[in-house]
Amino acid sequence: MRHTIRMTLAALGAVLVLGACHKKPELTPTQVAQQDLAQFQAQIRKIVKDSSCADSLVAMTNEFQGIATAIAARDSAALLKISQLNRDYSSTRAQFDSVFRAMDAARRADIPRLLALRTRMAKQATPEEWEQLKSERLKMTAAELELLEF
Repeated sequence: MRHTIRMTLAALGAVLVLGACHKKPELTPTQVAQQDLAQFQAQIRKIVKDSSCADSLVAMTNEFQGIATAIAARDSAALLKISQLNRDYSSTRAQFDSVFRAMDAARRADIPRLLALRTRMAKQATPEEWEQLKSERLKMTAAELELLEF
């Protein structure tokens, strides 16, 4: 009887150890963004009743995501440049200012593009649908921030 209990406990322990060792790999930020986009696009198709409007909104979310990805890549490159300048003690303030001015100019160009796209998206849906989509996006953003522990 004791032998059976010990064997059962040993087997259970092995299962727990193997289960703890077999974790799902963590997703990269790009994978998380793709997953979030797919989830939001599914919400669009669920909320927006007119399928052609839903298709149009999904296409616009892809466009929005493409712009956001380009912005992130550009900002990462600029931050790398700033980091390189920071390591080089002979870097001048003008060099830093040049990188920051380029970042600001790019953002000033991006904001109208993003706002125009958002306006087109809002016109594509009914006011009720747009409010539901906004509510869903806010819930998803809150969940993401909670995961980041903000």
